[in-house]
Amino acid sequence: MKVSIVVPTYGRPNDLADLFDSLLKQTVKPLEVIVVDDTPSNVIKEVCAKYRNMFEKFSIKLAYIRNWKEPSPAIARNIGVGMAKGDIILFLDSDVILDEKYIEEILETFMKYPHAIGVQGFEVSRLKENYGDNLFRSIRRRILRSLFFLSIYTKDSCRLFEYPVILTRTIYCEWLTGSNMAWKKKIFLEFSFDENLKGYSYMEDILFSYSVFRKYPRGLLINPRAKCVHKLSKEARMEDAAFKIYNRRYRKYVLTKLFGLKGLYMFFMQEFGTIFVSLFNGIRRYQNV
Repeated sequence: MKVSIVVPTYGRPNDLADLFDSLLKQTVKPLEVIVVDDTPSNVIKEVCAKYRNMFEKFSIKLAYIRNWKEPSPAIARNIGVGMAKGDIILFLDSDVILDEKYIEEILETFMKYPHAIGVQGFEVSRLKENYGDNLFRSIRRRILRSLFFLSIYTKDSCRLFEYPVILTRTIYCEWLTGSNMAWKKKIFLEFSFDENLKGYSYMEDILFSYSVFRKYPRGLLINPRAKCVHKLSKEARMEDAAFKIYNRRYRKYVLTKLFGLKGLYMFFMQEFGTIFVSLFNGIRRYQNV
């Protein structure tokens, strides 16, 4: 199986260089790397020009293309899919660094699970909740956040609104994170990323991957040995106030599109839950003073 890597990016030239360095160290090399750029300047184009010869030494084609539509990771992903020639399309954020066996492990998962449609690696940089020393507090927090459909960290479970910060084996998922997710190319004959999610297209990965999961409930997996670090770079990141606007708008859009009226209920429960959990934590901190 040949792998095409698609990197939608906005800014972050230094992070992109770090990603490129990790790609050049892979035990299994990709067929091509396609960078789809939303950046208004030429900083990303210059990084690609610098690395092009390095990739060619390993017979890897490095393609740079500027997004000719509206800025949006969802649109950039679709553009990359249209250019990709590999059997597997691997989407990577520009601020991700891969373990040297990452691609090898992703491909092994596809081969071990022939029904697999999408596979993601394991973000080792996510914070772990305390599952040992204070089990009661951890369970209480999980129950409270689950009640309001808020995201939680888990062990060996990857349902909607969950991410497994402790992962002891390859497991099935209900969604894949956009920071690193690999798909069999044939799935794009049925699905595409929603281009109504423009600008900071929050939750476009959940909308796409959960839609696939609903049709292929045993098609998505996460492999703990395909390790990566998601730096969550602050470079070119949106201001908090603007992010909150996109967060609310697109979270409502995605949940409603996925679940209809139930999704609208989930959205308002999240809004209320965020306030409630914040007040609950504030009261606990005050009592501990």
